Amino acid sequence: TLDLLRIQSVPQGHIWVNSFPTSDMGEPHTQEHLLLGKGSVGRAVSSAETMSLVASNAFTQQLRTSYFFNTAAGPEVFYDHFERQMNALLRPNYSDEEIRREVRNFGVAQNPADKTLRLEEKGSVYNEMTSSFSRSGSRLFHQAALTVYGQNHPLSYVSGGTPEGIRVMKPEDIKRFHAANYHLGNMGMVASVPKEMAIGDVLSRTAAILDRLEPQPPKTKFKTEADLPSPKMAQPGTITIVDYPD
Repeated sequence: TLDLLRIQSVPQGHIWVNSFPTSDMGEPHTQEHLLLGKGSVGRAVSSAETMSLVASNAFTQQLRTSYFFNTAAGPEVFYDHFERQMNALLRPNYSDEEIRREVRNFGVAQNPADKTLRLEEKGSVYNEMTSSFSRSGSRLFHQAALTVYGQNHPLSYVSGGTPEGIRVMKPEDIKRFHAANYHLGNMGMVASVPKEMAIGDVLSRTAAILDRLEPQPPKTKFKTEADLPSPKMAQPGTITIVDYPD
């Protein structure tokens, strides 16, 4: 799905993926961390950004994961980076070890007072979500979602992952989630281009890039909110007490 805007600014793109969570392990959020920075394909994207005057970022919502970029270097760099980034999203080659190091692993930490050593859980994804779930608001919001939608619902799972869920996630869980969601039939982009970039040219060049990246028809159908299961709400008057660190 391509939404094309004409705005007199630098060319920019907001790429999104329908990434309905299937557990509390945080597979949608983990893709955001891995795809554009790990493996030789992901590292090539991040390395080229500095040389191409590209600024980019990403974020994970409950049902979508978004990757956006812009460049002040003009149309040719825009098309080059778009193809490079889409290739990384569709064809990652991060390793199992890179998954473990980015998500959750064990390291050795030293107590500065007495020099004793201890094992420490760490990892960018794990640290981020542990910090989030140390706040009362995150825990209350999660419980509210469970109350409204019930257990095992895409809207009550934590798309970023709970600390407990992240601990049991394996590399094959990440790869299975990627294979099920990251294909062109389940993705889209909002592109904004200035008037110097002719609409017909933008459409034909974008189509050519997508045809090169994925010449076969979509593997599965496009996900919509109509695919969500019916909620299983708690009984009226239900009260839940939520514990949090204090």
